[in-house]
This record gives sequence, C-alpha cells and structure tokens, in this order.
Amino acid sequence: MDYKKAIEYVHSIPRFVRPLGNARLGELLTLMGDPHKELKYVHVAGTNGKGSVCAMLAEILRRAGYKTGLFTSPYIEVFNERIRVNGEMIGDHELAEYISRTAGIAEKNGIEVSEFAFITAAAFMYFRDRGCDIVVLETGMGGRLDATNIIPAPEAAVITSIGLDHTQYLGESIEEIAKEKCGIIKSGSAVVSAPNTRVKEIIEEAASEAGDEFTVCDAAVSKPGRFVYKTWSYHLSLRGEYQAENASVVLETVRTLRRRGYAIPERAVIDGFEKTVWKARYEFVAKNIVIDGGHNIDGIRALKRSLADENKPVTLVIAMMKDKAYELCIHTIVSAAKTVVATELDMERALGCDEIKRICDDAGVECTAEPDPEKAIEKAMELAGNGLICICGSLYLAGEAERILKDKGIFNF
Repeated sequence: MDYKKAIEYVHSIPRFVRPLGNARLGELLTLMGDPHKELKYVHVAGTNGKGSVCAMLAEILRRAGYKTGLFTSPYIEVFNERIRVNGEMIGDHELAEYISRTAGIAEKNGIEVSEFAFITAAAFMYFRDRGCDIVVLETGMGGRLDATNIIPAPEAAVITSIGLDHTQYLGESIEEIAKEKCGIIKSGSAVVSAPNTRVKEIIEEAASEAGDEFTVCDAAVSKPGRFVYKTWSYHLSLRGEYQAENASVVLETVRTLRRRGYAIPERAVIDGFEKTVWKARYEFVAKNIVIDGGHNIDGIRALKRSLADENKPVTLVIAMMKDKAYELCIHTIVSAAKTVVATELDMERALGCDEIKRICDDAGVECTAEPDPEKAIEKAMELAGNGLICICGSLYLAGEAERILKDKGIFNF
C-alpha cells in the first residue's frame, strides 16, 4: 500500500480492542521476530510533560553519539512525527512499508490489536532495523496496560508529573492514576520521578518492590531562557514555566543513565537542552503567537503561569474536547485573558464554540464564538493589537493552527 492508504489503514483500526492488555500484541510481535526484545529503552509515563521529557532526552542521547529512536503520540501535523531516529521522522515510503509489513503479518494470522498497539509494533520493527542503540519510548494514556509496556525492563522508567486526566480509563483519583502509571516499573530498571508530592510514596513503593534504584527530583526554578536545579543552571530552548520541572527530570535521568554505563558528555547535555524543538508545547511560532496543547487542568494551570510571566495582554483562541474537564479548564485559563475567541473542531469529540462562549460569559470575560478555526485565528489577530495571541485547549487545534499559520506565511519568526 502507498502512504495515503497506509495512514487510512491505521486510522481504520479500532482505538480499543477487548480484552484489554498486551496478549495479542505479544503474539503479533513474536511473529514479527520480537523486535522489541532487541532494543534498549528509556520508558516515560505521566500525565503532563512526558512528550517534552522524551524530546529533550532523545536530543541529549543523540548528541552523546547514540543512535536514538523516539516514539511519541499524538502527532501535531503529520503521522510520521511519532517515529523518529536521530531527530529525523520516518519517511513516507518507509512508514508505508512498515505499516504494510505489520498489517500483512496480523491479517495472515488473524490477530486484531488496537490502533496504538499496531503502530507501536511497527515502530519496534523500524527501530530494530535501523539499529538503534536506545529508544526513548513514550506511553500512550496509561502505563500498566499500555501497548508500550510490552517491552522488557528499560534502562530507566521515568514518571513525569501525574494529575487527573483520562479518568474514565485510569481511575478517579490521582492515587489510582499513579498506580497505573507505575505499571511501567520493572525489576532491573532504575526509576526517576518528578516531585509528584501527593503520590511520591506510591512511586517509591513500586520502585522498592521491583528492587530498583529510585530518584525523585527536587524543585527546579524557571528563569528567562534557562532553568536552575540544585547547583546546575542550563539554557533551555523550550519555553514555558513548567519546562523547568521537565528539564530536571531529564537531568536526573541522564545522571541515572551515566551510573548504568552510558557515556553522556556534559557538552551533549548543554547542547541538547539548548537545541530541543518540541511542537505545540508553549511554542512561539511568531513573536506574538504561542501555541500550547495542554488539555487537562494541570496543563492549563501551567499554561496560565507561563502566560503571566509574559506580562502582556492575552487574546485566547480556544477549542476543547467534550470528554475533558472542560468547564474547569476554560474558567481557569480565560481568567488570564483580555479577550477570547472560541472555536471548534470538525470531530465528534469536539466541544461546540457556543458552549465555550457560555462559560466565558458566565466568567465575565469578553468572548466571540467562531466555529471556523482559520477565521477564529484571523479574528484574534484583529483583537490582539500589540498583545499576545495564545492558541490552546487541544492538541488537535494546535495541529490545525500550525497548518493555518504556515499557509499564511506566519511561522517561526
């Protein structure tokens, strides 16, 4: 199949397949030659920050001379973003080839797996064939039952900030969610965690039961263009107040990998922090336009703190999904705005812009409802003046906004 048909094929696979768990994925991988067993990993789970942590780690490891695979989700603009080696996305032809090979094995043997499990299997085969020294592997939404958790014990199991999200799948409390995330901890690894004050004991207990070394990060301090952690200070390309904590997790993971025999020079760390690029995570795509994909309450609160640091009037363009805690998220972020343009996305899960406007009206914040994202962005440009435009609330909106702004020639000043 060609690239277009390959992507259509992946999206035709159900998101969930019963029973849950990785038994069928294990069967599929065995028939593929168990590529996941021939690789080394840093496995990253959490509610917020895991994509940024993965991006920084992969950049540092690549600069240290390791052929580094990176597996993340979701994508912002093109599906290929999810599978990278040494910073380069898998090519269209290669992606079509590995999807075709995986589909052929699955269909021939009557094995049905979820969409995420399918692309995870294809990625393992690609990373093996490319001869990766190490793979930075981001979980999907969970941990214990996540398709990525089919791997053997990783070099490091990393737990980023844990909060309330995907509660319909992972549990109603932060403690329940933490236990699910800790499912990636296996005997033979080392464990690194963000501070996670409320659930630190849960993570520490999981590491102790596995007999693994456990490191929990101290607080990090965000400074303009850099972060300070313990006695270290590094320049940081990723903007946003919340990136200081993510960078501290990366730094402790690097120190852990060094103790496990990985040669990671300080120059690789310095350059990695300075050069990492990660889409839609407080990403300034123009001098006065920032895109942030935070879509749960902890991500929204972090975004609000980052916007406060800019000390500029803010015009929001916002869309959200109906299956999120959208009312709390909207109330929280619009309090940071001078004005709001509510928009929506052409998908069943999307919240209508009129509902966003109702919440803004209740909060006493001026809001315009515009269902078309392109027109919503144009309206925000009219309203913002010399202030800041922040496009937020959904990674799907982030991807749409990046395409719109590129078409308009407004991108990466």
